[in-house]
Amino acid sequence: MKTRIRFVKTGSLKFIGHLDCMRFFQKALRRAGLDVKYTKGYSPHPVMSFASPLGVGITSDGEYVDVEFNSLPTEDSDEFVRYMNRFMSDELFVTGLEIMPDNFKNSMSLLTAADYMIVEKEPGALPPELAGQWRAFMEQPRILIVKKSKSSEKEMDVKPYILADGLSLEEFSEKTGEQYGAIHCPYEGRAIFLQLRSGSEINIKPEPVAQAFARAAGWRWEPCACQVHRLQMHFK
Repeated sequence: MKTRIRFVKTGSLKFIGHLDCMRFFQKALRRAGLDVKYTKGYSPHPVMSFASPLGVGITSDGEYVDVEFNSLPTEDSDEFVRYMNRFMSDELFVTGLEIMPDNFKNSMSLLTAADYMIVEKEPGALPPELAGQWRAFMEQPRILIVKKSKSSEKEMDVKPYILADGLSLEEFSEKTGEQYGAIHCPYEGRAIFLQLRSGSEINIKPEPVAQAFARAAGWRWEPCACQVHRLQMHFK
């Protein structure tokens, strides 16, 4: 039985890396006594994959992990969430379960875009005239970032990959959190809402876009003064 599980990662657990997050889930599934399917061979491990690993320091309301089970005690999403969260934590917990078809491969292969929010942790961390500066930024013929890999760095035009009219500049608070899906974002203040192309072929991260915006607007991007929060992922 193939499933896609949605979960939240917030609070101090934003500082654990992807491998630790994976181990956390493996141990939680084992504690829950669920009938997880394992790989064959000398060193079997749970059949599990994450849609898009979250960077260290980023919080999220919309993370997804694919887990294959031999069987489940319940296929009801609400019941599964209540049961599974008995073995999770207050800062990393499950919010949904979806049963996938038998021919489902994995969420990473179907991922097309991701929504992010960059919210001020300190007043003045974002430029004062956001809307006007953003319009000027998007009117540029190209938006260049430096895309880094393990072996090289190259310049890339990301303007075609900033989706859904780019940034929506709003005041984020608890009242607006539900509207944008940022229910578990740990901060309030002025915010940038951003949708970027994501997936196995093209995966644009919000930090380089924020850096390019900072250069164009003449202000300094201070990562420690803002919180990047992933809101949701979009699939084919």
